Amino acid sequence: MKKLGLTGGIATGKSTACEYFTQAGAVVFDCDACVWELYQCREVLDKVKALFGEGAVTEEGELNRPWMRKVVFGDERKKQKLQDLIHPMVRKECLARMAEAEHTSSASLFIADVPLLFEGGFDFGQDANLVVAVSRKTQVQRLIMRSGFDDATVHAILEAQLPISHKVKCADVVLWNEGPKFVLKSQIERFIEDLRS
Repeated sequence: MKKLGLTGGIATGKSTACEYFTQAGAVVFDCDACVWELYQCREVLDKVKALFGEGAVTEEGELNRPWMRKVVFGDERKKQKLQDLIHPMVRKECLARMAEAEHTSSASLFIADVPLLFEGGFDFGQDANLVVAVSRKTQVQRLIMRSGFDDATVHAILEAQLPISHKVKCADVVLWNEGPKFVLKSQIERFIEDLRS
């Protein structure tokens, strides 16, 4: 089974790429979904509260996302603390899912969709890393259309992420997603064909 890391940036089309890989028979592990599940776990929430204080969890016992966003956004040290807690758990889940896929499925391809693949040095023994990329201009346009954020918010979000141009330099394979969806789909189909041959 080939093992690949997949990343991109906000509004580059990473989720669409994952859909196409799934349709082509790949097993896809979604790190964001894994993090969401971890935050449903009492034990994890207790650890977050111990690190960041009472405000981290709502009265209903759920992660106080807006509060946490304010605490870690723009504070590298606090963001790192949260990542040091969560990332090892996500990696453990990823390895378990990969082992399960190797033993129980007929899939020849395992993909981990990891937003912070390069920033976090996420290593699960992958054979290569893929990046779904668009130009900065396209990223800005899509973010404004999708979220309705103003220019200042969009640029603040993009500034907080590793630039796509940097991710492209780190990638083994780049899937360029500027055009219509079928262009991305055909790139993925061709990539899988090449892998199989």
